[in-house]
Amino acid sequence: MKSNTFIYKVNTQLCKEKMDFLKQCKLSKKEWESLEIPLPEKEKRVMNLIHEGYGNTSIVKNYTINMMAFTKLPVSTEMFYFIYLKYFKSIIEPLQTKYNLVSITDTKTIKKLKSADSIRVQHVDQSIQTNIETIFEFVCLNYCKKILKNVSKNIDGSVYLYTLIQWTKSTIENSNPYVMEFIHQTIQYGSNHISKIKIVRNSTNIIEKNPNLYAYEDMVLYPHQKEIFTVCKMNKGTPKLILYTAPTGTGKTLTPIGLSNGYKIIFVCVARHIGLALAKSAISIDKKVAFAFGCETASDIRLHYFAAVDYQKNKRSGGIGKVDNSNGSEVELMICDVQSYLIAMYYMMSFNTTNNIIMYWDEPTMTLDYETHEVHKYIHKNWDKNEIPNVILSCATLPSQESIQNTLQDFRIHFPGAMIHTITSYDCKKSIPMITANGTCFVPHTHCKDYNLMKSYISFCQDNKTLLRYFDLEEIIQCIMRVHENLSIDSPFHIENYFDLVQDITMNSIKVYYLEVLSHMDSIEWSRIFSISVLNQKCKYLSNNDTNCSSNTIYRTQSLPNQENIVRNEITKISSESGVSNIQQKIKNTLNGVLLTTIDAHTLTDGPTIYLVDNILNIAKFYVQQSKIPSFILKQLLDNIQQNNKIREAIENMEEELALKLQVKDNTDTGNKDLNNLKKKKTSKQTNEKSGYDETTQVLKENIEQLKKQLYYLSLLPDYIPNKPEHKTKWCPNMKHSTKPFTSNIDEATVKEIMDLDIQNDYKLLVLMGIGILIEQHNKEYEEIVKRLAQEQKLYLILASSDFIYGTNYQFCHGFIGKDLPNMTPQKILQSMGRIGRNSSQQDYSVRFRNDEMIHRLFTENDFNREAVNMNVLLVHD
Repeated sequence: MKSNTFIYKVNTQLCKEKMDFLKQCKLSKKEWESLEIPLPEKEKRVMNLIHEGYGNTSIVKNYTINMMAFTKLPVSTEMFYFIYLKYFKSIIEPLQTKYNLVSITDTKTIKKLKSADSIRVQHVDQSIQTNIETIFEFVCLNYCKKILKNVSKNIDGSVYLYTLIQWTKSTIENSNPYVMEFIHQTIQYGSNHISKIKIVRNSTNIIEKNPNLYAYEDMVLYPHQKEIFTVCKMNKGTPKLILYTAPTGTGKTLTPIGLSNGYKIIFVCVARHIGLALAKSAISIDKKVAFAFGCETASDIRLHYFAAVDYQKNKRSGGIGKVDNSNGSEVELMICDVQSYLIAMYYMMSFNTTNNIIMYWDEPTMTLDYETHEVHKYIHKNWDKNEIPNVILSCATLPSQESIQNTLQDFRIHFPGAMIHTITSYDCKKSIPMITANGTCFVPHTHCKDYNLMKSYISFCQDNKTLLRYFDLEEIIQCIMRVHENLSIDSPFHIENYFDLVQDITMNSIKVYYLEVLSHMDSIEWSRIFSISVLNQKCKYLSNNDTNCSSNTIYRTQSLPNQENIVRNEITKISSESGVSNIQQKIKNTLNGVLLTTIDAHTLTDGPTIYLVDNILNIAKFYVQQSKIPSFILKQLLDNIQQNNKIREAIENMEEELALKLQVKDNTDTGNKDLNNLKKKKTSKQTNEKSGYDETTQVLKENIEQLKKQLYYLSLLPDYIPNKPEHKTKWCPNMKHSTKPFTSNIDEATVKEIMDLDIQNDYKLLVLMGIGILIEQHNKEYEEIVKRLAQEQKLYLILASSDFIYGTNYQFCHGFIGKDLPNMTPQKILQSMGRIGRNSSQQDYSVRFRNDEMIHRLFTENDFNREAVNMNVLLVHD
């Protein structure tokens, strides 16, 4: 390797190694330890909600801190009124007077507060005064002030009104009734002065980007969870096949926690860490869990301590020691891989009746987009030998009932009287806009040139509403407003007529309304809307080119020409970055929008980004090259890495020698004649050797410590780490950052951990830039570290193949789908898109396509559905 270049060796075995991560093995020590790490309290509350929700699907939890929750004072009418008089009356009455709001509070029947309770209030008075900004009633009254003031001055206060309306819909126990009376009075006053059109027009800020909108939201089950719990409870003795379809990130994978209250669950997962994440969540609420990974016989099944019935106690700690894994009578949730399912099934059947067991198969379509795959034989065998009459196929992209009739009929034949039930759901509380190759948001009214094509896309969306989450809200609103220019006030599609109340206006209802408007539009009006929309459409993200600051678009990108001399020249010519050749300038212009380590880094906001691409090593090489790390820095880094490698090799040799000497001195090998002879010698020298303090071992220890001190600490200057302050100053000096560019945050210990691994230097340098790679390789420890960093949101960018989408259940805010993935099925494209937007609703998300044809593929019925065809072949008995 030349010192001033950074050339990757293309992994010719990549295609052969694809999907190798499906091969499972028993849980490692680290995986067992990770299961015991407690969940954050907020996540634990969600687990308890799902757990309790099976018995009560109407369950509502709300942990908002109002006055009574904060003070912990006794709840009574007298106390409410006393609190009102002491803290709220001085705020409310002046507002009622100023804005002519009539007070209707009746105080005649309210008794005086007991003196003891009055004293209690005095004790918490100071604490109340210092926490006014966090107590629910005070926060609401502050919004009431803003609404009344803005309305009186004819200033738009719709964001405060809408937010307050959403807050009052929450189930918050023991909120002060006198304050709530005034809040509802204010809402009525504001609703009479703020039109619904204004709410819709400003809904991007009012709904989508409103950080306070869901601050006091109730915790409830998703509709699809309520339905599946009800179906399973109402049909306990009936064989059933449930086709369970819901968007990613809506609690689908956690549903077994609730179901385990009525059934024993066998959770079949192809992606290993999905099962481990479920296990960790279940263990956090004391569920009894077992594991069947890489099993050849039932003796390979392992029980978590909570599920253990027969065990030996640890003499030192008094806790559970050696567990008898053969007794699984207490197991509530068995987590297994596809290859181990039948072993897990027979194991669970030995302790439970089949009617009381559910086979919960997560992501059953995984690998079904391949014509043939080594996992297919296990899938078919599992279905053919399955004896569990309750099966749930859980996936965000299951084929429709009509397309898998062979499978459904086979299930009915094998389990007479079986019911088939389909559960579908869509969530649209957030927008994750699809970005085309030229940087614009994909929406039907701007990307369907033909009227009939637009109608076709809209009709498809009405049947597949999960696609609505991928429409940009701002683009939709602009279309709606243009429609209203020619819309009669009497029209049923006029906003004032379509929405009965302000609270009926939600992100979901606006997008459904958009479909309704377009579906009833004639061709003449469509032509007008299309022309205006295309003319006014802007790029979603602005690019900042240091050589052309007026470039504000993301252009269609093309592959980098296969000319090594150009690539190498661009890396080595660091002394004059602005003096780029004409050829290089053309290449640079075609790559605007995907230069994620330089001028486009600022467009990646709020959280990590995943880039799905087939040729991962090429794109990784490209990003290193585009970072323009000066040759002397690159050379120094590579030299230091190589020097560290040599030092670590020497350290490892010395440590092996030291371990061997200490083993000899401890006389641990009783079968060695020489060691037995050593036992007979009672010299003082031998005593020192046993203690590990002879001259040789001491020298070895000192040499090891000296070598460790010679290790270089490896780091990059912040100028070359995307979105660090110095990096932004260098690449975006004129850009005003209204968003929150995301950057990596990898601690020194993790950097050292990665540098100690036996991996290519390529990966080590990328980690310093905040970039991780998910690709099958011999060093599994690197892969686990990358996954851990992804889970902790410490990486800036992760490069992965499309086959890793089922195993990346992390929190990504942005995603790229590479143009070298043209053969992805629509279902797999949706699965890829489902990796994005699992965080809170009020963040900036995007899924960016490098090939627009892949987007259009999502809106048409596929004549040939590979997943459905394979299901009809594999999920049928011999």
